[in-house]
Amino acid sequence: MADPHPPSTPPDPAGDPVELARSATLDELQRMKAAEELHRLRSERTTRRSRLSIAGQVLVGYVALAGLLVNGYQSWSNKQQQEHRDRTEMEKWNKEFARASQADKYRAFFETSMLATDTGNSDKRLVGYALLQEFVRDPIYDEKAMIMLEESLSQELRGAPGDRLDDPRRASVRAILTSLAGTDDCRALQRAARSVDRVARYHARTRDEGETREVVDVYVRRLVGRAALVCGTLKDFRAVRQPIRDTMLKNPELLGLNSPTEAEANLLMAAILRQKCEEEMAYSGASECPAILRAYAALCEKGGREPSDDRAACEVVEQAVSGLPRPAQPSPTGSTP
Repeated sequence: MADPHPPSTPPDPAGDPVELARSATLDELQRMKAAEELHRLRSERTTRRSRLSIAGQVLVGYVALAGLLVNGYQSWSNKQQQEHRDRTEMEKWNKEFARASQADKYRAFFETSMLATDTGNSDKRLVGYALLQEFVRDPIYDEKAMIMLEESLSQELRGAPGDRLDDPRRASVRAILTSLAGTDDCRALQRAARSVDRVARYHARTRDEGETREVVDVYVRRLVGRAALVCGTLKDFRAVRQPIRDTMLKNPELLGLNSPTEAEANLLMAAILRQKCEEEMAYSGASECPAILRAYAALCEKGGREPSDDRAACEVVEQAVSGLPRPAQPSPTGSTP
């Protein structure tokens, strides 16, 4: 059976300062105080080390972040500098390429001019005339090429032996007119059409209606036909046709008419164009004549058949268009023929 009155627990001198002072000697109290002071100092030093460690870690983090920012800026700066160097290098090579291209084109034009002016070889002249068509389409060399072709036309017509065109010179005249008509500029065609004055001078010298009419027919097929494709209005088309028509009016024997009117001259030129195109389409499957006739008819519709001297010519062209096969319509995607 347990004791109902257990003995009381003796007081703990360490927990009671009074008892500690009574039970401890002075020397023990001094050592205890020194130990507590040492413990306090050690705790403070540990705390300072911990703060310094945290501050050091934070500083290292800031330095690392600053390093990342510096590296990022340096990478961006290097990229910008590289792109600038690339652009500068590209511009340099583009300029060099353009300069080399211009030099090559100039050399090609010079060599083509040498072919076109070779008086001793008609075959070389023919090749030169054909190659000049490429320069007629060039906005830098078009004027030079057209001047050369016009002067070559004068020489070919002026130099015909016996005042008649032999086969080589006839082929050269055809090649010259084909090259003059190779431009996509309606104004350039207007200038090319004015070269018909060379043909007029040739006719005044030779009075050969057959030869002159043959050259005029080439003018109609090449220049007037090209104008139908290139010129956007009937007014511009008429500007190309006018020098050729006026030459025919001043030489009515070429038309086989007495005192022809402008309407009759326009009608005859439309008939010449239709005849030449029909002859060409009869043996060539790659002729541009269908497109020429349709474009001519479209100009007539756009111009409302005005002025009246174009009505008969437009009717001739529209009749020719009505006889053309319809262009093939593209089949719908995915349909089975």
